[in-house]
Amino acid sequence: MSELERFESLVRQQQLIHLDAGILALNLAGLNSALPLTRTLFRLMGDGEVQAQTSALTLYQLLMESYRRGEEATADRIEQLIGAVPGLRVVPVDGRVARQAAQVRARIGGRIERSVQLASALSEGADLFLTPHSSLRRIAGMGIESLDAFAQNSSLSG
Repeated sequence: MSELERFESLVRQQQLIHLDAGILALNLAGLNSALPLTRTLFRLMGDGEVQAQTSALTLYQLLMESYRRGEEATADRIEQLIGAVPGLRVVPVDGRVARQAAQVRARIGGRIERSVQLASALSEGADLFLTPHSSLRRIAGMGIESLDAFAQNSSLSG
């Protein structure tokens, strides 16, 4: 079984997948070794075979640099693209998520963004947290998978 087939099998087994901002950024950029993985994921989402979500923080993470450069049209386009992704729901960051993010960060450390993303996933009962890079494998019963684990294998295309 190729890494791409293994990835597709893993994704199909999940009830709800939380996408870290980096997954969407990679797909928008379209310039990396994980593109076959993200294309497969988004195809499954579009076909209704996979339900996915991301945190509202993702919008901040993806839009901030465009606004910093004064590229409001680019920011608008990114926001439209995210809103048009079939099968993707954006989870609001509310008090419950903020509280859980504080607990996550106190437990595992790391950046605030990662804690909010993980808390958003946990608050909605995601089965899998999908991220471009992570050494974490599990938190509070939720699996964590890194695209790096699949993309580094040269059998991605086969």
